[in-house]
Amino acid sequence: MTGQADTPTAPRPQPPAGLRQQVLKGGAFMMIRQLVMMAMSIIGMLIVTRVLGPERYGPYAAALGIYQFLMTLGQMGVEVYLIRTSEALDKRIFHAASTLLLGISLACVLGIELSADFLGSWVRVGGFESLLRVLILVLPFQALAVAASAQLEKALDFRQIAMIDPGAQIIYYLVVVPLIFLTKAGPWALAAGWIAQQMAASLAYHVAARYRPAFVWDWPAFRRILSYTAGYSAAAWVYQLRALVNPLIVGHFLGNDSVGIIGIGIKLVEVLSIFKTIAWRLSVAALSRVQNSNAKLVDAMTEGMQLQMLAMAPGLLGFSWFGGYLLPHIFGARWLPVMTIFPFLALSYLTNAQFNVHSSVLYVRRRNWDVALFHIAHVGLFAAASWFAVPRLGLVGYGWGEVAGVGGYLVLHRQIAREVGSPSYGLSALWWIAVVTGLFWQSLGTWAIAAPFAAILLPASLRQLSRYLTMIRARSNAPA
Repeated sequence: MTGQADTPTAPRPQPPAGLRQQVLKGGAFMMIRQLVMMAMSIIGMLIVTRVLGPERYGPYAAALGIYQFLMTLGQMGVEVYLIRTSEALDKRIFHAASTLLLGISLACVLGIELSADFLGSWVRVGGFESLLRVLILVLPFQALAVAASAQLEKALDFRQIAMIDPGAQIIYYLVVVPLIFLTKAGPWALAAGWIAQQMAASLAYHVAARYRPAFVWDWPAFRRILSYTAGYSAAAWVYQLRALVNPLIVGHFLGNDSVGIIGIGIKLVEVLSIFKTIAWRLSVAALSRVQNSNAKLVDAMTEGMQLQMLAMAPGLLGFSWFGGYLLPHIFGARWLPVMTIFPFLALSYLTNAQFNVHSSVLYVRRRNWDVALFHIAHVGLFAAASWFAVPRLGLVGYGWGEVAGVGGYLVLHRQIAREVGSPSYGLSALWWIAVVTGLFWQSLGTWAIAAPFAAILLPASLRQLSRYLTMIRARSNAPA
């Protein structure tokens, strides 16, 4: 999806039935974690937007976009192997994984330190290269946390995970808030907070997992890990190229303000899409158990699309309708241009949510290269259209790039239809059209606000909503 959108992940195999209660409890912890982190993100956005403004936030957003791409590149899908492989793993494999990750992350650090000036001359966002040079130094700490966090997740210890990530985010704000208000650090305060957060999280994961990495050079282990993750890593790398469009294209043509506005717009959409992750987990929970039944997989995709739409639409529509009144009072008038780009970002996230389960099915079937092909089409269309439109249309050009990227989902549909069959798009497509119409009410007219309500009141929509409510009641009354 958009710059910081969710990277698609392959669903884990289902645990034995005897662990059902532990999994359900872990799911509850993870849901609480998501909600806590959402609340902290909202508070953090309020602080950052009120104090910094788009021009000073832009360099940090650009540097963080590059960093997050390199983070995905540097982790090589190793966590996927450590958590999801059916092989029995001993400590030596985890040590080899830590060694591999440390070596790759150090190579990324060296590459950035040598190329930062060149990147800065291209991006044209003042202060970007200095921030990137400092941010990248924490990449090895984040890479080393992978083996430790994988051990916790493999043991289904979600309680520890649910405590560590919000705790590290609290440390971020404990560093950022005093620096922003008591000094003139500006974007450097955000960089300091990010570094503190990643170092604290890395230490906490190692302590919680009781894991002390030892560095071993084991070529057979490296080959096992990389051969398992090759297709998944390629798909993830291509997808994360999206994160470079804002700094490398918008930054190059439009400068600090626009990069900052898009960065905050993406964060807003992510916060408003918090239930997307929860709905995605629910909709793919049974994929591994039904992966050998094409008919059941098609049903799961159909249901998943509808659940994602119901989870995301209210928040996105609400902000589209009332954000123009809220932004000047809460974030400051300087951020009002966010509303220009918000409908496009929301459309992009909404479309991605419709096809999340498609990607998950292909991952379950080990069709990683099919997902990579879709990502190439999607990101290629998005980047090419942005390159053409941004210098001509300004900020809205990035939005039209997002619209062009929607065409890539035709490739994903083709891949999934060939693999298991085509899901039923009828109802979810109707809802999608209605919600997108409502998102663009400022361009289309106030009549567009009625479109989502009209769609949800159709007999077919009411029947499906009634069915979901019945399912929820049945599950809530079922014995644990």
